[in-house]
Amino acid sequence: MASSDDHLKVDVYYNGAFVPNSLLYFDPDITTISGVDLRELDFEAFIELLSKVTRMSCVDVYFCLPYESLGEGIHSLYNDGDYKEFLEMGYNNGKRMKVYVDQYNEPIFDWIEADDGEEEGTEDLDCEEDEDSVFSDAESVDHEEDVELDANNHTTTDQFLNILCPSAPLNEDKHDDLPQDPIHNDKQAWDKMEPILGM
Repeated sequence: MASSDDHLKVDVYYNGAFVPNSLLYFDPDITTISGVDLRELDFEAFIELLSKVTRMSCVDVYFCLPYESLGEGIHSLYNDGDYKEFLEMGYNNGKRMKVYVDQYNEPIFDWIEADDGEEEGTEDLDCEEDEDSVFSDAESVDHEEDVELDANNHTTTDQFLNILCPSAPLNEDKHDDLPQDPIHNDKQAWDKMEPILGM
């Protein structure tokens, strides 16, 4: 009789849900079947064993190697042929497999095909964008004529601009032409004061 080390260990993922876009099995409960010689069981007996372990009806069942992503390595487990492939892959790859129970009957393989189609479409778009983004030497581009700016042309009569640009030279001649506002005399008696506009 074979020892339990010679048996295939199966990690069973159940009570979760498959989600599309880089296919994942979300929020599962996990249990392991070990110590059972699965080669002695046929497909129907294996499904009954899964139903006992998960305590749920196992209609849509999938399997995958532990080191492969679901999107690339998932296989359906619907009949004796699939079960033989499952056993063969398991015993040839470290005697460990993952089994997923889908209670929601999700269109998993349609999702995988859609993801593959989107990736191919994006590659085509990237190539088109790269071709369009390269400028051709044959195309002519019209430019406006370059205009030389006079850096010394500062407005010196505007006091606000002179405050912002103190390094600008002041024109003393024009500064004398500016209106002079009256200045408040604090020594004058309050009852003799007459307010003047601009004071």
